[in-house]
Amino acid sequence: MPARRLGLLVAALLLGLLLGLPPVTGAGAGAEKTGVCPALEADVNCTKECLSDAECADNLKCCPAGCAAVCQMPNEKKGSCPQIDLAFPQLGFCVNKCQEDSQCPSNMKCCLNGCGKMSCVTPVF
Repeated sequence: MPARRLGLLVAALLLGLLLGLPPVTGAGAGAEKTGVCPALEADVNCTKECLSDAECADNLKCCPAGCAAVCQMPNEKKGSCPQIDLAFPQLGFCVNKCQEDSQCPSNMKCCLNGCGKMSCVTPVF
């Protein structure tokens, strides 16, 4: 009888995987880490490096990259850095004004500016 129960358990786990259900783990194993995933380009290989933040080292988060999931350093604030149009350089200081989001006021983010340095800018949502 124990072998039959084991077989049923394995079958249920396989069915859950086929249906895309998340695995059942211990309490707190899938706890979400602080920060917000950055906008990532799609990974054409659909590599699933992680399924939850708990599977990523240190303070890295499990972030979507198209059909893939990768461990990435999270943004501290919501939103993404705006795209830079190198054909139309932006006015501003060509020096680093910040190194991370926490150095920027309110909801502004620390992003590359038009001359390749970091500045506080309004994020894109």
